[in-house]
Amino acid sequence: MRNGEVPKPGRSDLIRAYTLQHAESGLGNDYLKRKNVIRVRMEGEQFLLQAHDVPAVVEWIEGLHAGVNISLDLDERVMPKGPIFPRRRRRRPRRPPGEGARPSRLTV
Repeated sequence: MRNGEVPKPGRSDLIRAYTLQHAESGLGNDYLKRKNVIRVRMEGEQFLLQAHDVPAVVEWIEGLHAGVNISLDLDERVMPKGPIFPRRRRRRPRRPPGEGARPSRLTV
């Protein structure tokens, strides 16, 4: 290994494959030995992953959540839990006074 390169694993190096169905992932705040830790739980096991920095942590967690959201069949999926932002309301352009004014419906 040179310059921090990670060796590429071969096919014989695969020990077990995991599915993202029903997996949970999030920040490992309670793990104090290392910084930028991501906790992943899948198939009854737990994994701790360490990222280089906070943006990488966010990117990994978003990617894992996206993978979990699409790993189930459409009939079994729940609605994704993402940030919900209020919709912007369209504003009508203001008309100058007296231009295109509607007559009042009140009659005396």
